[in-house]
Order: sequence, then C-alpha cells, then structure tokens
Amino acid sequence: MDNLIGKKLDGLYEVKELIGTGGMANVYKAVMLGKNGPIPAGTVVAVKVLRKEFMHDPDLVRRFKNESKAISLLNHPNIVKVYDVSVSDDLQYIVMEYVDGMTLREYLNERGGKLTSRETVHFISQILKALEHAHANGVVHRDIKPQNIMLLDNGQLRMMDFGIARISRAENQLLGGKAMGSVHYISPEQAKGDETGCTSDIYSVGVMMYEMLSGHLPFDADDMVEVAIKQISDTPRPLQELAPEVPNALVEITEKAMAKLPQNRYASAREMLDALDTYVQNPSVQFEYQYITEDAPEKVVKRTMNQNRANRQVEQPAPRSRKKAPRKKRRTVFLPALFGITVAFVIACMALCWLILNDSSNLMNNKADITLNDYVGMTRDEAQATDQVVSGQISVDWEEEYNTNYAEGIIYKQSPVAGRTVREGQSVTLTVSLGTQYVTVPDLTNYVQADAEQQLKNLGVSVLVTQAVEPTVASGAVIRTDPAAGSQVPAGSTIVVYISRPQVATTTKVPSLVGMSTDDARTLLVQNHLGLGSQTEQYSDQPAGTVLSQSPAAGSTAKLNGRVSIVVSAGPEPQPEPEAPSESTGSGDWWSGLFGGGSSSSSSSSSTETAPEQGTEGGGTQTGGGITDWWTSLLG
Repeated sequence: MDNLIGKKLDGLYEVKELIGTGGMANVYKAVMLGKNGPIPAGTVVAVKVLRKEFMHDPDLVRRFKNESKAISLLNHPNIVKVYDVSVSDDLQYIVMEYVDGMTLREYLNERGGKLTSRETVHFISQILKALEHAHANGVVHRDIKPQNIMLLDNGQLRMMDFGIARISRAENQLLGGKAMGSVHYISPEQAKGDETGCTSDIYSVGVMMYEMLSGHLPFDADDMVEVAIKQISDTPRPLQELAPEVPNALVEITEKAMAKLPQNRYASAREMLDALDTYVQNPSVQFEYQYITEDAPEKVVKRTMNQNRANRQVEQPAPRSRKKAPRKKRRTVFLPALFGITVAFVIACMALCWLILNDSSNLMNNKADITLNDYVGMTRDEAQATDQVVSGQISVDWEEEYNTNYAEGIIYKQSPVAGRTVREGQSVTLTVSLGTQYVTVPDLTNYVQADAEQQLKNLGVSVLVTQAVEPTVASGAVIRTDPAAGSQVPAGSTIVVYISRPQVATTTKVPSLVGMSTDDARTLLVQNHLGLGSQTEQYSDQPAGTVLSQSPAAGSTAKLNGRVSIVVSAGPEPQPEPEAPSESTGSGDWWSGLFGGGSSSSSSSSSTETAPEQGTEGGGTQTGGGITDWWTSLLG
C-alpha cells in the first residue's frame, strides 16, 4: 500500500487515493482540511508529489520546481488551476484542481479516433486560447497531446501536465536542447534537439488537428526513433486524401500549423485563432498561404508561381529594331536657358533677404537657447512653480489623459522631451494623468457573441471567449461575463465572456433489449452508440435467440461505445425419452402364457423368501407350472 494514502500533507490535505503516475511524480486525490488553506474546506483536489527516489536528483528537483513556477503563473479557464505549491527537503508537491472527466485521448478513442469539423474547431480553439495565455506569461508547454487534455461534461477543456514546460526567459535554460515530449506530437526542432519556442506548441496543435480531422496520426511507426525521423524529414499523407469532406480552409490551417520550418507556421496562438475565426465566419475562405523555402529563404513559394512566370515572359519588351529613326531637327535652347538662370537668381535674392530680416529680428528680440527641464513625475502646481515657467522661458500647453501607471494629477509625458535645447519662449506640451479609467461591464446576457465582443472592445477592454453549457440560453449567445455585469473594471483589463454551446455527450442511456432478437438488439445498441458485449444462453419458454436479460439494465447510464452483455434464450429444455421394454421381460411373458407360471419365478421366489416353512411338494407343484398340471390331467 502507498505510504502517503491516509496521510495529511502539512496538516492541510488528506490523501485519499492514488489516481495517476508519471515519469517523476505520482498524482493523488486528496481533500482540503481546516479553514486556513487556500481553498474552502472539503474541496477535492489533485496533489502531484515528486517521487522519493528522485528527491536527491538535483536536475529532477530543479525540473519539478520549474514546473511549479511555470504553472503558478497561469490562470485561465482552459488550464487546470493551481492552488498551492510546497517545496521542502522532505516533500515536494503541487496542489491542483481536481478534474472529473475523461481525457481527450479517451474521447477520441470512443469516437473512433475522428471528429467532425465543428468539434475539431471547438476543441482546437480552446487549446489555442490556453496556449495564448501561457505564451503571454513566458511558458511553453512542449508536450501537447490528447492525453494531457481533460474533457468535462459541458464540453470545456482543461490543459494539464506542464511537467516539461519551460519558462522562456534567459535565466532558465534547464531544459534547453532536450527533445522532450511525446514523439508523435513533437515538432521537428524538438526531434532534432534544437531550441524550441511557441511555434513548437503550434506544431503539436497542428498534429492534433490533423488527427481529429482524419482519424490518423501524420507519422507512425513501431520504433519511436523512426517516428522522430519522420517528423524531421517526411511529409504526411495529404489530409484531403484521408478526409475529402474536410473544408479546404481547415486543410490550409492544419498544413500551416504543421510546417517543417518554424517561420512558416503561425507566429502565435492568436494568429491561428484568428484564422479559425475567419473560417467560422466564412467556411469557403481561401487563405493561399505563402511559404519560405528551406534552400532559399529569400524566396517565397506561391501557388501562382508558374502563372507569374508565364506572365513575365509575355511582358518582355520587344527587341530593338536596327532601323534608325529619323533625326529630329535641332532646336535653339539659348532663350529657355537664359530664362531659367534669371528665375533662379531672383529666388536666391529673395531667400537672402528673408534670412537677413529674420536674423535682425532675432537680434532685436535677443532670445537665448535653453535646455528643457524634466517635468515628468511632477504635479501641475509643481511644474508651474519652476523657474522656466515662472520666468516665461517656456510656455506650457496642458493635456489630460487616462494612464494606469501614473496617479491622477501627475505629469507622465512632455514634448519636447527633457534635455532638448529649445528657443526661449517656445511652448512645451505637458500631459497630466487622469489616473486609471474605470468602465462598467454591461449586461450582455443573450447577446450574440460578435455583438458582445464589439461592445466590450468599444469600452477599451480585452475579451476572452470561452464556452459552457447552459440549457436556458440559445447556442452562440452570452451566458454571463466575468467580472459580472455592473462591475467596475480598469480599462484594458480582460473580460471573460461565456458563450452557450450544445452539451457534448459522453454518456448515453442504455435501451431495453429484453424480448428482442439478437440482431435487433445489436442494431438498437449501435443506434445508441453502444456495442454488444458477451452473450450467454439459457433454456426458457421463449423462442430461441430472444434476449432474456441484460447488463447494464435498461435506463441506466453508460459511457459512449460501452458494451452491454445479454442472456439469450436457447429454447425449451428438452424432455427425457421413455425407456424401451427389455427383451428378457417380453420373452418371460410369452413363455408364461404358453406354459403358465413361468413368469412367476420372481414372485415365487419372493413367496419362498416370505414363507420358507412351506412343504416341498407345495413348492414343487407351484414351480412346475401349467405343463405339469396338463400332464397330470392327461394321465388321470
């Protein structure tokens, strides 16, 4: 038995059971105790604990701490929440949100490995939103695969397992240069052991998208090394061959995400999200992406390259004719040249006069050059009390703008900037902060997604869209916002908008099969996304092949593509056949009829046994039978 089960970690988390194991840590289900923890008492959590055998490995300890640091930075609806981190010499663990659901891998398996275009876009969009948040916080996941994504009953995804995540900052290079991650989903640069970045995650998302749309992995082999080599050098089978029904726009998006060269992929998760949004708005859109070639990076591959080449050939100028053109008669140029010289002389004289007059004006005004002071950080009153303003060396033009980085009334910008040399009396623009601008979150319930996003963007806030199931709200409409309607939030902050979507069914009701034939039962199960399990036979008064009972019972809930076992009638139990009379018994009866008494041997014997005191004569006469009596009567 695991020695942590039943223990209390730091007196806060009671470990209940082991729910998963990984390369360097075990994951336990636990319950929050007391009232002093980061979450309410009684909350079920998942606790990831570094194994004891790795506690003395400095590289693995640093890696575990790196994971703790990475995921503690993240707070997003599509990422598993982190509640607490404990790093000590005796025990190191991470307390995370407990997600009760199935992995995306399990869901794909139950659906036969292939999803519809709509489902694919729904899931991939959530993954990209999570990555957009992670990348913005400097975290690269580097192990994106269906096994690391949880699917809730409401269709929402949760990304987890940042165990090999790397904080993309210069001070942390622990995992740089290592090809880590699941080989079927890693990028070519990961397979080669090169430095990885955000575009490596984009490649992994592209592989998942390819798998969802086609039902096949782009590269597969029995040997993991062979798969890695294929990731580097091979081209996957065209998606349109495996799934011709997939819209061309989704094929283009998948191909760009899976480009071998990182510079040919989407530069960010947001860029790929925008492409998916464009497809949703117009499924017939044609992106016609252009790609840099590996051999000649300065060249760009275009789909219309041959056509352009042909056009260039057509547009080539015709060769010059050897025939000389007739010589034109020379014209006299003396008069135009003289006129031009005269005009230039007049303009030069006018410019000289202006310079003389301007210089004399400056001499009369006797203005000096001054160096501007730095007014940023001062209040309006403090700036007006400075020598340059009081003496009139500069005049001030005041402006006011909202700025979250400076308190209200503080100058945060000046033009020209401090240290610039200006003429005495020049005007200087000083901008005073109005402080943080707050906006009120409007009530967007039942608004169409596009209208809701536009209203929020007009307010100057960022929008993060996620999906949830709400039966009372139409699909595609707003359920709620976070912060809620009526809240005061700073301009530029992020508002989470929850959009209603149809529930993704992961379970189904078991139909009643009793009384059906086996074939009809199988057909009904398939219609309900179930399969026929074991079959046993039992004698009954029902016709042979009739379903007598089932497990699970009718009306119960089962996972999609689960199995239902049945008991089938084998027909009535056969009756035993009556025993045929023996030949010896028949022969005795015949002789008895002929001679009489021959058949009474058994009874005679019985009589002898029950009355042994009878005389010999009596016994002889009785055993003699009918032929003796006949012979006696004949002789008189």
